Parts: sequence; structure tokens; C-alpha cells
Amino acid sequence: MFKISKLCHRWIIIIAIGLLSALLPIFQKVEVAGADKVLTVLVPAEFPHLDPGETVSGDQYMLKYHIFNRLFTFNEKMEPFPDIVLNESLSKDGTNWTFDLRAGVKFHDGSPLNAEAVKYTIERLQKGTGNQKALYSMIKEVQVKSDTRLVMVTNGLFPALRNNFAHPDAGIVPPTADQKLGKAFGKQPVGAGPYKFSEWLTGSHISVIRNNDYYGPKPFYDRIEFKFVNDATTRTLMIDRGQGDVALRVPPNDVARLRGNPSIKVEQVMGRNVYFALNQTKPPFNDIRVRKAVNYAVDKQAICDRILFGAARPSRSLVEAVQGTINAGFYAYDPEQAKTLIKEAGALGAKVILLSPTTRYLLDAEVSQAVAGYLRQVGLDVEVRALGDWPSFIDTVRRGEFNMHMLGWGGSTGDPDNAFRIQLHSNNAGKLWNAGSYRNPKVDQLIEEGSKEFDLSKRSKIYADIQKIVWDEAPWLFLYRLTIFIAYKSDIQGIKILPGTEMPYFWLAHQ
Repeated sequence: MFKISKLCHRWIIIIAIGLLSALLPIFQKVEVAGADKVLTVLVPAEFPHLDPGETVSGDQYMLKYHIFNRLFTFNEKMEPFPDIVLNESLSKDGTNWTFDLRAGVKFHDGSPLNAEAVKYTIERLQKGTGNQKALYSMIKEVQVKSDTRLVMVTNGLFPALRNNFAHPDAGIVPPTADQKLGKAFGKQPVGAGPYKFSEWLTGSHISVIRNNDYYGPKPFYDRIEFKFVNDATTRTLMIDRGQGDVALRVPPNDVARLRGNPSIKVEQVMGRNVYFALNQTKPPFNDIRVRKAVNYAVDKQAICDRILFGAARPSRSLVEAVQGTINAGFYAYDPEQAKTLIKEAGALGAKVILLSPTTRYLLDAEVSQAVAGYLRQVGLDVEVRALGDWPSFIDTVRRGEFNMHMLGWGGSTGDPDNAFRIQLHSNNAGKLWNAGSYRNPKVDQLIEEGSKEFDLSKRSKIYADIQKIVWDEAPWLFLYRLTIFIAYKSDIQGIKILPGTEMPYFWLAHQ
């Protein structure tokens, strides 16, 4: 038998280790080069679909903003600027908008994004039953002049048109995919944005993959996985342990701990206004005295300080993330005044069903319990119904099975027309975002006037009048404007967050 000396054996081992060490970087490079760059985003709640025709959750906006593109988009100040529009002009009478589009843009299914597709998208929403019809309500006609040119004819003047076209639900839809998929389109969305829809595993996640044909900056991440993690504490633990790259809406009481982790960055953003819509179609809130009473009954500052850990401030306006916001007033904490008004209205002991989500807004269930406690102290019989599933909460609101329900609004176009029209116009009474059925002909008139006024000073005056009237009529229990926190790995740069909407987007994110 051939024998190897101990010395030779030692040299063979040394040479083998040396060769392995030399080759290892090569193997490592091949492995890294072939690996997808994945961004994992921890999202508080799942939602029913991703169809641009309707939205029930702000997190839908986030996904839609990645999958679809629009005529315009928003900068970080919520100002609209061109997306697929190259040039625009407005007729002297202010009712004919001509848009020239980028040539050669294709949807994810390979079909062309042209003027016909834009026309199809607008008419699709106008004919549909979704709650975003208001975005295009002022468009009378869409005229296709060529593949890259179209004219929008509006019903009178409409200065908010660009803002509405930058809204996430103004995403342009491919006619071929929409007609082929039908009702399934919302679960298998097709757009022309920086990311393509890849997978939806119910109860787990939605994945999107990079669109290499996107006309804008090429995204750094090959794939983004939006993972549904309902429990806020779990999201904090996961981001703290490196089990995610971004965590949305982390609790304020966890911020200090996360900021102590050098690998985590926490960003603070002014968010939406949170309120309770009061159902005016039945007692007790069909009486303005009771609506005012609940506003006096609740100590908003105490809720901001003790429950939300200072991550909110009491509301002094309807929607503070839109142009033209004013300080409309303040209902100071005055339980004696609340009791007096409730007695005058004959509403002592009135049954109130308070509907609350449990995962949608920051500490929403805890806030709802506190509100219920305050209302019981002034003589109302309050039953809290807390629903952890957001789609079920929305369905219950639609059915009108509430006396008051929690809602947050962030001004998703940056313009007051959309926010006030959807929430306050009589045409939307009984619909999702005006489920409390607020109606006031004077407010309707002012909304119409404001929507057509290009003069900023006159427009501001109109919207100030709307806010004063609504504040005095108290169709809502006005609560607070949130501050939200987003945590992400400190080596990630380029995450953009739109104020008010609390909506982040990631196609410019990189390491």
C-alpha cells in the first residue's frame, strides 16, 4: 500500500485549504450575483383587492403606487408633477385640457399604454360603482386625438384635475387585461409602473417584481414582499430582530427601544386626522345637541398624551393634510356641558353602538375604549364592537350597523375638493366615506364653487367657510391628527413618504 508521510499529508492539507480559500470568493460572488435583492415590508393589515376603482385602506394606495402609473404623480410635498404626461395646455375658457403622453410605454402584459387606454380607464371608473368615482366626476368627455395626445373636457373649471390624476386610484388600466380578467383584475392587477404584480398569498403577503421595461429610474430591489403582520408589537419585534426591512406604523411606546438599535432608523411623519363619523339617520345623533355633546364629553388631549404617548395632537380642522386648511375651532373637554346637552335632547341612556377597527390606526381599539368610557360618564349607553378584520369593518359600516365609527382621512390628493366632496357632499351621503349621511345644501354649493375656482385667495375663502360650517354642525366626533412612525434598516436609503396619507413608496429605495 502506498503511504503518505506525515509531512506530505500536512502539505496536502495546507494546499487544499489554500485552494479552497482562493476559490471561495469566486463561489461567493456567483451566489450573490444570482440572488434577488428583496425588500420585506411589514404591513399592518390585509385588504380585499388592488383595483384602482375603489379603496378601503391607505395601504392599498402603497401597493397601487408601485404597480400602476398615472398621468401625474406626487412629490414629497403632495404637489402633482408629470408622470406619463410630457406636455400640457389649457384652453382660454379653462375647460379643455390637452395632454401629450410619453410614446412607447407598455403595460406589464405588453399592450400599449396610449391615449385610448387613458380614456378607457377614466370611463371605466365613471361607469363603475367604486368609491373613487369622485376623482373623475368633473370630466365631461375624453377626446383621443392620437396615440399620444388626448383632450379632457371638464364640466366647468376644475383646478384640482392634476391633483386627482396623481391619486393612487388614478392608475391607468390596460383594457385587454381588464376585459380578460373581469372581477379578478383586483387580485391580479396589471399596470405599467415600476413593479409588476407577482403573487398574493392570502393571510401572508403580496409580492411584486421589478419592471425592467419601466421608463423611469430602474428600481434597486428585484422584489418587494409586503407581509401582513396585524399585531403592532410583532412588527416591532420582527424589525428589531432583522426579520423585516421596513415596519409600518410601529407603536410610539416602542420608538425609544428601536432608536437604541444602531441598525434601525425610525422616521416620524405627520399623518391623517382620526375621527368618529356620527350616524345622523337615527337617534341619538340625528340631534345636533347630542353630536355637540360627544365632542365636549371626550378629553382629546388626555387621549393623545396617555394612550397615544404624545404621538398625536387634538384636531382643530377637518383634514389638515390638504391645501386651505384652517383652525376651524375646538371643543374643549367639558363633561358638564355634555350632560346638559344630552338631557336637553332627551337622550340620557340612549343606546350607542361604537364601531372600532383594531389594526387599522395607531392603538385604535384602545382609543375606542377610552372614548366609550367618556361617553358613558355623560349618560350614554355605549357598546363597543371591535373588528380586527378591516374588510369586515368596512362591510359593517356600509350596512349602517353603527351609531358612530372610527375613520382616518389624510387628504390623498393634497387638494380639498376630493377630501370634502367624498366625505361631506350630499351626493355621497350613505356611501362608505360619508356613511354618517351628512347633508347640507349650503356645503354642497360651496364644494361646487370651490371645485371651479382657480383664484387661490377666493378658493381658500370658500374652503374656510366649509370647514366652519361643518365644525359647528359636528357630524363627527373630532379627535386628533396622528404622528406615525416607520422603522427601517439604517442601510436603506431613498424611502419616500407622502405626508398626510402616511404612504411610503420604495421604487427609489436602495442600499
